[in-house]
Amino acid sequence: MRQGSVGAEIMNRQFTIAGKTPLSAIPLLSTISAESLRKIEKHAKRMSFGKGKEIIARSEDMNDVFLLVSGMARVMVFSASGKAVGFRRIDAGDLFGEFSAIDGEKRSASVEAATPCVVLCMGSALFRDLMESDPAFMNAVLGHLVRLLRSLTGRIIEFSTLAVKNRIHSEILRMARLTHDGSGEYQISPAPTHSEIAGRISTHREAVSREISRLKALGIIERRGRVMAVKDFPRLERMVHEASGE
Repeated sequence: MRQGSVGAEIMNRQFTIAGKTPLSAIPLLSTISAESLRKIEKHAKRMSFGKGKEIIARSEDMNDVFLLVSGMARVMVFSASGKAVGFRRIDAGDLFGEFSAIDGEKRSASVEAATPCVVLCMGSALFRDLMESDPAFMNAVLGHLVRLLRSLTGRIIEFSTLAVKNRIHSEILRMARLTHDGSGEYQISPAPTHSEIAGRISTHREAVSREISRLKALGIIERRGRVMAVKDFPRLERMVHEASGE
């Protein structure tokens, strides 16, 4: 199929996940060929997970690849003492579980549903077939991996160079950017707990509580039920840039 004809064919054929979300509406799949969409429609499975349910278990041998259709999940690791550390948030449209499909190794972390989730699960054989047969799919996956690497590299730099309060600011700024739709106020929904933020930046809950209270007093953030509103995004952004020397 000529690459130039793919977009038109996708527009004419709205492949769906169990009659609901169109596959072509998922950013990672929006540029792939109609044939690839047919393969996914035929062989991938739609699965639902309740809040707190484990989607992937660390060290398991399974190597299926998942695409989050709706909801939010988090990547978790556990210390030897059993402390849970959440180091990456997964939002709708994100791919996860691809490492094991690529290198054949066991899972390096657990993934659990932070909210009720719907995922599209494809076997590693299907994933590798799509990578080999569809350049658009391969490019989409490579773009995803590069963005992930840049994000994790940035966080390593933060851990190495920033004080705890500055890491808290950076984490709130990052979450606000991820959930912003390009208009109106920056809001984080659902609002993360202090323990969740602490786990993501490798500190304790009390330090997060103190700094959140300070940010509220400064009028930078506000808690509204299950939503954290960033009322003064430019100021928070300046604080992060000044601390990082950007």
